[in-house]
Amino acid sequence: MRYRVHKILLSKAIVVLLILNWQLFAQRYSEAKHGMVVTSTPEAATAGLNMLKEGGNAIDAAAATAFALMVTDPAMCSLAGRSQILIWLKNGNSVGIDGATESPAGARQPAKIGHGYLTIPIPGSPMALEEMIKRFGTLPLQKIMQPAIDLARNGIIINTEYHQAFKKHGKLFHIFPGTKQHFLKENGDFFEEGDQFFQPALARTLEKIARTGSKIIYDGELADAIVKDMSVNGGAIRDSDLTHYRTLPGEVLEGNYRGFRVLSRGGQCDGGSVIEMLNLLEFYDLKTYSLTDFRYIALMAQVNHIAYNDEYLPDWIQISPATAKRRQREIRLDEPFPVTIKTETEPEAGETNHLSVIDKGGNAVSITQSIGPYFGSKVVNPELGCFYAYSYDMNDDPIPFQREKTSQSPTILLKEDQPFLVIGSAGSSRIPGSIVQTIINVVDYEMNLYEAVSSPRLFLLKDELRIEAMLIPRATMIKLEELEYRLRPYKERNGWFGRVHAIEVANGEKRVITGAADPRDYGAALGY
Repeated sequence: MRYRVHKILLSKAIVVLLILNWQLFAQRYSEAKHGMVVTSTPEAATAGLNMLKEGGNAIDAAAATAFALMVTDPAMCSLAGRSQILIWLKNGNSVGIDGATESPAGARQPAKIGHGYLTIPIPGSPMALEEMIKRFGTLPLQKIMQPAIDLARNGIIINTEYHQAFKKHGKLFHIFPGTKQHFLKENGDFFEEGDQFFQPALARTLEKIARTGSKIIYDGELADAIVKDMSVNGGAIRDSDLTHYRTLPGEVLEGNYRGFRVLSRGGQCDGGSVIEMLNLLEFYDLKTYSLTDFRYIALMAQVNHIAYNDEYLPDWIQISPATAKRRQREIRLDEPFPVTIKTETEPEAGETNHLSVIDKGGNAVSITQSIGPYFGSKVVNPELGCFYAYSYDMNDDPIPFQREKTSQSPTILLKEDQPFLVIGSAGSSRIPGSIVQTIINVVDYEMNLYEAVSSPRLFLLKDELRIEAMLIPRATMIKLEELEYRLRPYKERNGWFGRVHAIEVANGEKRVITGAADPRDYGAALGY
């Protein structure tokens, strides 16, 4: 009864917030019968939805969405970035594609300054997306890329989020000629909210790839432009680095949670942490705790902290039931929890973007893309018109041909071997935890999908418990302080806590597809 009361109160509070901004809610929540696209910008979601309406499958729609995001969300992804892909095919097979960036052969000198040419790795996204289309898509590359080309040529409107991102993260734009040329006004000012932002160089680049395929960026005209830029400005990428780059099979990990099959990307991704957290939570009947109970908060904080510290274990160890059984014995809900601090890491601002897609045939795609921190290396190639990605390893301790570990965790839950949740998140180290907190909101707390992605989140990173505390009673906060948690409450939702974009499928007498874009992002859920 107590759980139901708290759930009702939480639901009412969320409903009140939704009424205050109905227009944004309508953009971020959708119900449909045939297909759904959920991602970080409305323009990219529209590109993907149109592919579905024009007869394409989820793979075609996901690729169109991913390319459109490179135009409409250039702070988070680009043609020179990385894409991690998880596909569920209607024939019952799962496929992963590793489109990670890779350190070039000459990456030996650390940059140590957090930006610039020495931090730039070999691009992975173009080859990964084209491989996905060639193997599983149904539409030609030109058609799939046309929405992105049109967006780059015709311009996008700078929204509040992007104006703020330019001002906060664009202090180095004037240093690099390509960045200054393409991402600052002629007078050197940032673009303002409401400005129309044209990307003609990027449009030409996308057109060339659409005509000839991604090979042109690895062994062709665009590859020459990258190598020339690197040679002039001290970057490490050479012709041989680009021609030798290949995508890799992306390991697909599998776990179980409350009767659902959980598929998540392993290898260089962090799906192992998603599955480990769910394995730990299986030991608890979560419905005995309200979402504002200090024991629930303590449990989620500790589970997230354990997985965060286990992320570099081999996947097979991290996801094993034996590991969960051993680690569960360390969880303490009613007494102080010893925090192990990773001294080498600092909580990031919350980079990357994500897209989730499903079609009428039951194919589903979950893709997380990134260029590292906001605007990647801060360097734009003058000819290509896009930001190069940033490699954390190349900045700190470069190793030739290294594909660095990331928090990207595209995930799909299956119910009776059919997609139930297609989910993923942006938000750096909070990606696995934000996915897990959304999953339990749906599976354990029986929230509708928009409630699930909107509900307050929390993370214990380093020795600090950060919590979206809008609905948390003061008594709960006092109890957590008594348990020696160092609290950092937030008074409203914040993108630092992850930006989840998810799809839920109900396969009953009538198939109902629900899409929800996280209100912490400027995204959209569009279906038909």
